[in-house]
Amino acid sequence: MKKSFLTAILFAMFCCGSFAQPIYRFTVKVGIDCESVDSLGGEDNVRRQIARMFDKVNRAFNHTRQFNAVYDFVVDWDAFYIYDGVSTDEVHKPHPDHDYLVIIDGYKSDPREAGGGWYGGEILTVYHSRIHNDHFNDPFEPGAIDGIIHEFGHGRGMPDIYAMKVDADKNPIAPIGCMGTKCIMDYPYGETFWSKYAVNMINLSADKMVDIDRLVQAMCPDYLSFNVVGPDGKPVKGAEITFYPVGWYSYSVSPDPVHSVRTGADGSVTLKSGKVFPKTHSFGLKYPNAFVKAEYDGMTAYAWLPLYDIENAVFEGKDTYTLGLSLKDSKPSSPKDFVIR
Repeated sequence: MKKSFLTAILFAMFCCGSFAQPIYRFTVKVGIDCESVDSLGGEDNVRRQIARMFDKVNRAFNHTRQFNAVYDFVVDWDAFYIYDGVSTDEVHKPHPDHDYLVIIDGYKSDPREAGGGWYGGEILTVYHSRIHNDHFNDPFEPGAIDGIIHEFGHGRGMPDIYAMKVDADKNPIAPIGCMGTKCIMDYPYGETFWSKYAVNMINLSADKMVDIDRLVQAMCPDYLSFNVVGPDGKPVKGAEITFYPVGWYSYSVSPDPVHSVRTGADGSVTLKSGKVFPKTHSFGLKYPNAFVKAEYDGMTAYAWLPLYDIENAVFEGKDTYTLGLSLKDSKPSSPKDFVIR
């Protein structure tokens, strides 16, 4: 019988006598709509496909050895079920005997069957839905499984990195975009790498069931500190630093600043992070990113403050995220004219 990827890893660790990493097991209840089962050739084939899917999920969490534990998402086959009804009704059903519920709908025959993805809070469900139309769309093709891996990243405490990105043409302050960072939690399709931020957040969650919004809020550093220098490398007193917020999933910079400060005699300034990233019930923090503009005597400097950068400071044992800004003589006319470091 073919071994699962996780079984192979555990067997290798046993042979080497090395169990330094803990094993985190999470139980999963799976439900799939009857139309998908019929389209996929019956229940036996569906069970095989689900087993293959979770083998790939476990592989994604373990094969790079980036985390402090071995992850094992285990399907409870005794609880597996096939339903006939609206999939979005199934998503909200409680599952007190299991860590996660996964609802699979590959057919989407009802217009109410929309809104696939991660349902957090008290729901803890992955709604694995495909393109919203009346035609079957295989929920077990490679891209679909990559999406499931991404959703389990949410389940372990990670927000969407792509929600922090900005298109250059949606930045009214300067034509500069924020491209995100390489990670399954940014663009998961074909990706196998977890960013430093994702590793930190997932390691922090460990074997606990967590709420992303509370985690995002808790890991924001207390302070933001900026050092501004001129073209000669000397500190600039009185440089104005303005912060323009980026809304979650907006891919755009607001033209209305959320805060503004000036540097002191040493060219630096420190402020409470809440001035730029106020707390909120939804998402934990009101903004996932901010565009920074430093200005003095016709010179400018720009920077981004995505959460995937600033929150790493807390994981490094710091209460302050520090950033240097170097003023330049001219304002960029295109993204290629100005490089943000």
